[in-house]
Amino acid sequence: MLRDNTVFRKMIATGEERMSKLASQLLSNETLMGALQKTMSAALEAKATAERAAHSALGAMNIPTSGDVRKLEGKIDELEKVFEGLSAKIAELQKKDVAAH
Repeated sequence: MLRDNTVFRKMIATGEERMSKLASQLLSNETLMGALQKTMSAALEAKATAERAAHSALGAMNIPTSGDVRKLEGKIDELEKVFEGLSAKIAELQKKDVAAH
């Protein structure tokens, strides 16, 4: 109902136009954009520092990190494949031994 109202539609269009102009002005402001870039860079650097500190703390407490767990999972997968291969070879040898007797 309100959307059918021409005054309401004009208000929305005016608001959208003004917001678009404001956004353009903000994005073209080099000082603001520089400050945003510095802030983002500092935040990413702080995150990396926190991750390194957490990794070091977990290592000092002898607690594996998620990366350590992923590496172990990869090694377990490799061992499972080797085990499956050995199991198949053993089964094959057993069949040959049964057939020979």
